[in-house]
Amino acid sequence: MTSCPPGAWRRNVSVLVWTPVLLLGPVLDVQGSTGSIVLQVTIIVVIAASAVTAALAGGPPWHDARAPLALSTLIAATVAGSTLESAQWLPTWVLLANALPSAIRGRWLLLAIPATTAGSMGAAWMVAPHDGTRVLTQGFVVVLAGLANAAFTALIDTVSELRRTRQELARVAVAEERDRFSRDLHDLLGHTLSVMVVKAQAVRRLVAADPAAAVAHAVDIEQIGRRALVDVRQAVDAMRSPTLAEEVAGACHALDAAGIATRVDGSPVVASGTADELLAWVVREGATNVLRHSGASTCRISLSDVDGRVALTIADDGMGAPPTSAPRVGGLAGLRERLAAVGGDLVVEPGDDGFRLVATVPGGRA
Repeated sequence: MTSCPPGAWRRNVSVLVWTPVLLLGPVLDVQGSTGSIVLQVTIIVVIAASAVTAALAGGPPWHDARAPLALSTLIAATVAGSTLESAQWLPTWVLLANALPSAIRGRWLLLAIPATTAGSMGAAWMVAPHDGTRVLTQGFVVVLAGLANAAFTALIDTVSELRRTRQELARVAVAEERDRFSRDLHDLLGHTLSVMVVKAQAVRRLVAADPAAAVAHAVDIEQIGRRALVDVRQAVDAMRSPTLAEEVAGACHALDAAGIATRVDGSPVVASGTADELLAWVVREGATNVLRHSGASTCRISLSDVDGRVALTIADDGMGAPPTSAPRVGGLAGLRERLAAVGGDLVVEPGDDGFRLVATVPGGRA
């Protein structure tokens, strides 16, 4: 058995509330022979059951076939009740108009309300053919009930849609923040751990031949590890903002320790604000890739400011582009997203004579 759409009864609560009230007249009007009483009670029960079913089954996402079926049954029972030609049965047309928005919407609803109004006026004319006031009053009440409940259900649908939209926006915001944090954590620790690995390798090579140099590298590992702990704490607190000058100095130190001769052209103070922070991330990721993948002997970091856009180039003479077989959060893709968000771009130029990374962002110093 198909379950009712969640929250449908809230949307169509007016139908549920007014069903017993509007059926009170027909109930009090039950009279006549046994056959007639059975017929009247049957019609009342059918009207009540179909109205409640339409209210419970009708509503977004409009996939429950019971709602239009219940509405069709309600229409037939209401028309059948009108054949009794009693004024006590006229409120069933109000109930029908009230139930219309439960099962249909859009242009069909705009057609159904006038049709129901015309039917109710015809029923009123059958009861009192010479009482024009009663006929007009009946039509006014029915059209008012239909339009009022249509407006009410449209408002409820809008509120529900806004609530779903808000939940989706919150989900997307959480996902974006999770991606941002993953990217930041990768960019933050990838470089630091690579430097520690390089220095640990240096310690292993020098421990027998040059103990003093090995001790110096071990001290550097300890200091880098402590700094990494501080960086992680600050990243968790969303307080970590690297600076270009710090990252350039750190990259030179790490590359030199790995035996990669490094040259810096231009001043890190060429950038400011957001540009400074973004290029700091580029230097960190670029230096990490040189350490991990390039096998280079030289590296050049160039900074320039042309027409208000800062250009950063990291070029080495290694084996070319880093491997990209395993997709991951961060890395060059993460850098490209960061730069694109502020109107910048990232170009990678692998070649036989090395690897070249060019990042440009708006926001140079005047």
